[in-house]
Amino acid sequence: MKLFPWLPAISCAAVVGTAVFGAALLVLAFASPVQATEVQIELSSGEIVSGQWAGTTASSLQLHDGSSLRKLPADQVVTLKLAAPQETSAGPTINVTLTNGSSLFAQDVSMDDTTVKIEPRRQSAINVPINQVRSIRFRQGGPATDPQWFGLEDKEQRSDLMVIRRGNDQLDPIEGVVVGLDPQNLLFELDGDKIEAPRDRLEGVFLRSAASSDARAAVKVSDIFGSTFLVARLEPSDATDAIEILLPGQVRHRIALDQIQRITWSSGRVMLARESPASNGMSPLLQTKLPTSLMTEWFGPAAEGEDLVMVAGGNAEYRVEPGFQTLAGSVGRDKLVSAGGTVTVRVVVDGQVQWEQSLTDSSSKGFRVPVAGANRVRLEALAGDDGDVGDQVRFLKPRLIK
Repeated sequence: MKLFPWLPAISCAAVVGTAVFGAALLVLAFASPVQATEVQIELSSGEIVSGQWAGTTASSLQLHDGSSLRKLPADQVVTLKLAAPQETSAGPTINVTLTNGSSLFAQDVSMDDTTVKIEPRRQSAINVPINQVRSIRFRQGGPATDPQWFGLEDKEQRSDLMVIRRGNDQLDPIEGVVVGLDPQNLLFELDGDKIEAPRDRLEGVFLRSAASSDARAAVKVSDIFGSTFLVARLEPSDATDAIEILLPGQVRHRIALDQIQRITWSSGRVMLARESPASNGMSPLLQTKLPTSLMTEWFGPAAEGEDLVMVAGGNAEYRVEPGFQTLAGSVGRDKLVSAGGTVTVRVVVDGQVQWEQSLTDSSSKGFRVPVAGANRVRLEALAGDDGDVGDQVRFLKPRLIK
């Protein structure tokens, strides 16, 4: 009697033959080498080198260039991109910012009291020490919420901030302590009481870990989902289909080459306050007989650390070197001012106003302005209709980013 009458009769020879054929396919599958990826590398000399990616060493990038292996010194490399790049994909909306300026988009994120687990699309999870995470934003930004969010991002926090988004797109930051994060709730301690705040009611959270003031990464890796990884170098690896990087907290991470949009070498960030302006000026609301040069010397924009302090009527213009993509920072009323009227601040790119906000209270407004291909950027402060008393503003860490 057959135990399973619905099965057709199969000869032993057929079974053996099928097993042997399947085993052969398995062997072939594992024996097949990983197909090397064609890339294009631009050198500082202007030369464009094409070839198959062959991995990295501590000081060079390796390509199979025809029949030979070519090693390109890392300090002579400017950019790398795929010869046949993938289309940029709409990435997840959760954005995690690290203290070194890296910006990672994730499908989900969770945390406990020591570690933040970031889950990017089509990449392995990244477990980062909590003291290396600056912020987690749950929602996609927009014109109404971005200035408020970026304004909080550049401030040093004395405690964690839970940021609630109200119905009118106003962001309401609340100080406390983050004690955990799961798929539904942010676990937050407020005045000694632990609460569960639904994530769908929040804009995000800022952790009190201070942003690194020396985030001059040598390499910027941009993937097709919008993430930006800032690192010191590409880690040594023989992989022909991926790169490996080291994130803050000594976290090693692997990114497939077909997910790479672009890799840029050399300094990824320039702080404007550390640079000499191409020009600056001062035009007070009430005109005086003082020479313009003397007025600018006395009351014109001045750098304080990584910040730029400016009174109404002041402006500072800077050159934009090729390769820079974004001007970022935030601006608010200077901490020395206890009260003042309305002051308007502007970011002008090649003579065109690209960002403008009016400051009416002590809150800061943040900006992220595209500057790719631009020659000059100018920061301006203008007095409102109520005069210029107290109209002194502080641009917090204005910076050009590649």
